[in-house]
Amino acid sequence: MPDVRLVLVVAVVCLSQACLGVGPTQVEQAGETTPVDDCTNLTEPGRYELTRNLTADTGRCLVVRADDVVVDGNGYAVRGDGRFGTAGVVVGSWERRTRNVTLRSLSVSNWDDAVRATRVRTLTVEGVTAGGSRIGVALRAVSESVVENTTATKNSVYGVSLTDRTNSTRLRNVTVTDNALFGVHLVGDTTNTTLVGLLAARNDHGVALVGSQNTTVRDSRLVSNRVAGVWSSGARGTLVRNTTLSNRLYGVALADGTAETRVEGNRLLDNAVGVRLRDSDDNRLLDNEVDGNRDGVLLIESDGVVVTRNLLRNNSRAVTLLASDDGRIVDNTLVGNDRGIVLRRGSENVTVAGN
Repeated sequence: MPDVRLVLVVAVVCLSQACLGVGPTQVEQAGETTPVDDCTNLTEPGRYELTRNLTADTGRCLVVRADDVVVDGNGYAVRGDGRFGTAGVVVGSWERRTRNVTLRSLSVSNWDDAVRATRVRTLTVEGVTAGGSRIGVALRAVSESVVENTTATKNSVYGVSLTDRTNSTRLRNVTVTDNALFGVHLVGDTTNTTLVGLLAARNDHGVALVGSQNTTVRDSRLVSNRVAGVWSSGARGTLVRNTTLSNRLYGVALADGTAETRVEGNRLLDNAVGVRLRDSDDNRLLDNEVDGNRDGVLLIESDGVVVTRNLLRNNSRAVTLLASDDGRIVDNTLVGNDRGIVLRRGSENVTVAGN
């Protein structure tokens, strides 16, 4: 009997320590950081830290091929030679899904794509500056991910691009400035995207939605863009809320069958047109401040649009409908506009009341 008790005690001790390979040595190893001082492939889980600036004339510099990786740039830069097809930091590939990768505190410039992520789930891009490239941050088939406190500037096409069914992604406190075409670009059935605290300035378009679904833009500033703050083509289920939009042509422009959009509680100031809809039915504009525009709201061949509870002030024309039927222009406050509500080109069955 004593022999049996001794065996059991030894077994318990063995299970609780190094016999299973989970003792203190392994825990310490899991927390170790690997220094990176050259372009390389990261093929093992773990934490990697740059120890200097990296300059490359190869196609790619840092390539993450493993799950559970943190790349801390420590404020260093990854620079390329700007050739077509190159990428500074690459995460994932079409061949294999990658999970749980973080990129932080890094400057990436002079590439085709500064940061390129493909088929990644739970990606975090934090404190990254991506500039002087064709695309700053390119997310392709990415899901459940976050880009935050990041700047994409002076790229020759897009600041941040979401394509190929990227879904459930959040951009938080992102700055996109001086990009040649779009600050933020959503296309290819991109769904369930939230943009909050976005600053988009001096791009051609601040945010461009092409066929996207269920996008939210809120608590943001889309200003001084050459065409529009938000441009939507064929998108559905978009919400623009509590955002300042002041741009050369349009605050918000909906076109090409865009539907189920809510433009709510925004400040649309000093645009040529505050909100323009063309061939975009069944959208709602409510509780906005629309001030100092040439046209406050302009509907062209857009049926079933509701314009309600807006403050329309100091516009040349408050609301204009051209060949737009079945609309409701109700309960708005009109102050100091040169012209109020104008119906032209056979707009039929339009309710105008309480304004």
